[in-house]
Amino acid sequence: MVGLGQEIADQPRETRRMLVQTVCSFRLPVTGDRGFTYAEVTAGGVPLSETRLQTLESRACAGLHLVGEILDVDGRIGGFNFQWAWASGFSAGQAL
Repeated sequence: MVGLGQEIADQPRETRRMLVQTVCSFRLPVTGDRGFTYAEVTAGGVPLSETRLQTLESRACAGLHLVGEILDVDGRIGGFNFQWAWASGFSAGQAL
């Protein structure tokens, strides 16, 4: 199996298939929630440090522009995520 520090891409096809099957069959049960009163947004995503900020182009994959909530940007509730989606989309679109 894949060990610590080993690249998955360097593993034999059968090992990669077993890994994908294992990950896809792993179940995480939902045991409850806090309701809509507390529901807002999730945080996380691709760190901004992994993009070119002027164009939002990925530093890891040339030609791939990342916008909106796929990036690790969050703010207070109240439409800020919409503004970020529109502004980042505009910036990436202008760069393209």
